[in-house]
This record gives sequence, C-alpha cells and structure tokens, in this order.
Amino acid sequence: MNRKKQYIFKLTLAAVLVALYFVFDRFTAINLMTNQYKLSFIPLILAGVFLGPVWGMAVGGLGDLLSALIMPTGAYFPGFTVVSALMGLTIGLLCCKKLRPARIVLAAFLCQGIGSLVLNTLNLAFYFIVNGITKYGTSVLPIVGALALTRAIQAAVYFAAEVAFMLLLMRLKPRLEKSIPQLAQL
Repeated sequence: MNRKKQYIFKLTLAAVLVALYFVFDRFTAINLMTNQYKLSFIPLILAGVFLGPVWGMAVGGLGDLLSALIMPTGAYFPGFTVVSALMGLTIGLLCCKKLRPARIVLAAFLCQGIGSLVLNTLNLAFYFIVNGITKYGTSVLPIVGALALTRAIQAAVYFAAEVAFMLLLMRLKPRLEKSIPQLAQL
C-alpha cells in the first residue's frame, strides 16, 4: 500500500474510532455507587495499538472533545481532554509495535494510575474550585481525599479491564491483521 492510501486508511480508521469513542462514552455508562464506568477505553486502545501514538492521541483528544461538546454532562473542562489524549499517546508509545504483557501492564498502570487517578482527580478538584463549590469556607482537601478514594476504586476496575482487553487483543491481533491486510501494513 502506498503512503497516500495508507494515510487515507489511517485517517478513516481514526474517524471511525473517534465515532466509536463518542458512542461508548455517552451511551455505555454504567453507574455503580459514586463511580461511572464506560467502554470508551476500547477505541482508545485500538487506536494506540493499530495506529500508533500520534493517532492514539488524536482519537483520545477528539473523542473526548466531541463527547463533551455534542452531549455535555456539565461544563466543559479541557483537563479531561488532555488526559484522554495522553492516554492514547501512552498506549501508542508502549503497545503499537510490541504488544507484550509487560508493556500492556505498564501502559494500563500509566493510564489509570497516573492519568485517571492522579491527573483526573486533580482536574476534578480544580473544577470544583473554579465552579465555586468550595467558596463558602470549605477546604478542598476533604474533597480531594474523598475523590481519591472513589477514583482509586474506579482506576483499579479500569486497570483490570484495560489489561484484559489488551491481552485479548494481543491474542487476536494476528487474526485481525490476516483478515484485514491493511492493518498489518500500518
């Protein structure tokens, strides 16, 4: 496949994955206690593994941005979009060429341990401060502590789900590349 056709294939696949991200982000939410679980990590992983870090970052950022703009669930906050883009970049850097168990666990840990647990918890705390939730004398520390506890549970569930999906993808990747020859040429 020449470079122009390869680029068109990547662009088309990325557009499909952004659309899937939107659908999975807005229509597959499962609410359990204080946490919400979505399947939007699936197209993000597929983009990082098959298209690489730059396209993975684009799918993560555009998918989150479109989800927030088309069907908002609150005020738009760009910190979440940045974290989603960084997750796509991380998966692409670690898992694009070599999909191995150690790389899978490291990618999932960085995405969920650093991205979701640390950065998105700080994003939520900052969001609360900016929107005046703590302006009546309430300290932000109890909010961050409560958020960190519930977000740790959520990050652990997502970590397990991401590792399981990427391990399954590791086993299925040769079959997918055989049935869709363009994937093997990326």
